[in-house]
Amino acid sequence: MACSPETIEKIAALLKGTNLQDLLSPQHVVILKDSATVEQSLKTLASKRILSSPVVAVPDVDVQPSGCGCLAPLFAPVPSGAHWPQEKGLAGNHQILGFLDVRDVLSSFLAELDGCGDLPKMKMLQKMRLLEEQGSSFATTALKNLKVFGGDGDFLHTSEAAQTSVLDVIVNGLLNPGDRGWHKGKHIVTGTVHRVAIYDSQFRITNIISQTDIIKFISMNKDELGELASKTAAELGWASRPVVTVGPDVSAIEAMLLMNERQISALAIVDGVGKIIGNFSVSEMRTIMAEHFGALALPVGEFLALEHGTEFQGYSHIHEHEVVQSKGHKFITDRIARARPRTPGEEVGQNLILVTPQATMVDIVDKIVRHRIHRVYVIDDQERPVGVVTCTDVVRLIIGLVQPDALPASRPGSAKQPKQQPQVPQEEAEQQQHDQQQAETMQQ
Repeated sequence: MACSPETIEKIAALLKGTNLQDLLSPQHVVILKDSATVEQSLKTLASKRILSSPVVAVPDVDVQPSGCGCLAPLFAPVPSGAHWPQEKGLAGNHQILGFLDVRDVLSSFLAELDGCGDLPKMKMLQKMRLLEEQGSSFATTALKNLKVFGGDGDFLHTSEAAQTSVLDVIVNGLLNPGDRGWHKGKHIVTGTVHRVAIYDSQFRITNIISQTDIIKFISMNKDELGELASKTAAELGWASRPVVTVGPDVSAIEAMLLMNERQISALAIVDGVGKIIGNFSVSEMRTIMAEHFGALALPVGEFLALEHGTEFQGYSHIHEHEVVQSKGHKFITDRIARARPRTPGEEVGQNLILVTPQATMVDIVDKIVRHRIHRVYVIDDQERPVGVVTCTDVVRLIIGLVQPDALPASRPGSAKQPKQQPQVPQEEAEQQQHDQQQAETMQQ
């Protein structure tokens, strides 16, 4: 099913005709100092229930109040016109360095583990001791010393925001921050980012607009989507894409290594027959304190259960020594795998939001907004994940209709990467090809 030219024109008019400022509301923006430690910063993110925060460089002699990394308004007048905050020292004694994202913390910690041995081959106790030792040291690292930092966000001056449409901020701020020419700086990357900070002439960050805000806007204006609103996940190609999965017995740190290697933000946890039982994302890193890094050696099923205040029985039952060695091991394993809890995700203390391939586009968007989540898994009739829909997917779908040539060539990566940066995985290239083909089909 293709979208009619009238629908595409209607959606384009909505995005072009709505000013960015119409989406902004008064915010208390949390800002971190580059001298704040990883542990201080994670505590701040966790207490505010956020995944990222702008980071500023502060001189050693600091006139700002002390705290856990939060910073009072910045001071430094700036010339009018568009500019990147770090250009020509315009920020005076304070420089906006970029965003700290939980994924940056994860990638930096994994970089610290490089050369410490083959984690997958280590026994759990050995792994736990290593992670406790490395984690205690890493937790005291200042943000400015992280090996991966600052790429998942862009910045926009208020003078620009007043003239920017929602379409502009999506295309030039979220999807192509490195291509638009509004800001130029070493921290800007080509590829999708998840947020844009609005700052004024005193370098005070007044608002942050995120992909989630764009999804809320789309949900509020779903009556303008025409026939697109009723298209199903299957029709949109969201129910036939590979989902990266791991079993509950894989250690949490190995799951994080896989996410970092594949440059993704979440994994589906599946049981022995492929049914989804949990979602493991980089946001789990937000709750890790110095004394908790050793827990990353636990099986990911148990780690998630502990994080959510419950006990994951499946892993411990099927891995008890006497059970593993018994003739009934396969029967017990299959029985546990087949048994379903009252709600999907209950095994690990989560309440998973799942949809079928027949779910409509607007249903999926509404679930993302209502449950304040970043992704929805698409499952088959046996609860096996056959696709996943993220905020980025929804944004790319919309732009693929109204301005397909604006789709970026790659998914986001951090601006400052370890020396050996992993290659963009094949599935990411396939995703770009899928987006382009889908846009062409929808416009036919």
